[in-house]
Amino acid sequence: MMSPSYNHSYLAYRIAKLLDNGEQFNIHIEITLDIDGYDYIPDIAFYERKKIDFLHDKIKSEEKPLLIIEILSPKQSVNEITDKFEIYLKFGIKSCWLIIPPTKTVTICNDINHPVSYSMGIAKDEIIGVEIAIEELFR
Repeated sequence: MMSPSYNHSYLAYRIAKLLDNGEQFNIHIEITLDIDGYDYIPDIAFYERKKIDFLHDKIKSEEKPLLIIEILSPKQSVNEITDKFEIYLKFGIKSCWLIIPPTKTVTICNDINHPVSYSMGIAKDEIIGVEIAIEELFR
């Protein structure tokens, strides 16, 4: 596993900040998901809002997030991420986003065969009901 780059960590913060209204989601950074006995660590995972039990922590989550966000790192390929998206979507995660820093692009994938990309304006995820302004994310 490679460690996140400078831009990668900045964008993870920006995304969480811009999408967190404090009401709708619990947002987790680099949580370990157990999917069919394999560990996956998405950059950001959104769960339905619920009370956090600080007394009883979990090392891995078997619970399905609603949304996964991956930020492309300098040494990753898009194919590596889309392979993970196939697994996530088959697992029952409703939406996957790929953030591509060099091109300032957000690709939303609710269906692996029909991703939608945004490089300006508002990226809208109709399935999850969230949106993000591209210019705000990449400022």
